[in-house]
Amino acid sequence: MHEKSNQNEVERRSLAVESALVNLIGDLAMRGVVSADEAESVLATIAGSSERSAARAAGVRTLVEQLRKLRRNDGLSAPGAPSFKA
Repeated sequence: MHEKSNQNEVERRSLAVESALVNLIGDLAMRGVVSADEAESVLATIAGSSERSAARAAGVRTLVEQLRKLRRNDGLSAPGAPSFKA
């Protein structure tokens, strides 16, 4: 019984971390800190782990795709990221 309780706790925390990561990546992309391409790459990795993960990431992936279109299909654009040019 204790082992099942531990497994449930691990699963619950894993889902919370995954949700937080998906939301963070989406927020960073919307703010222009990471590019749409970078965000999509991370979200694709998360979505590839399971069907449930894919369903959780689907909404943010849609937003990132819309963001790419707003940035004239420039998936590498990250206007909110600091420039390190001298």
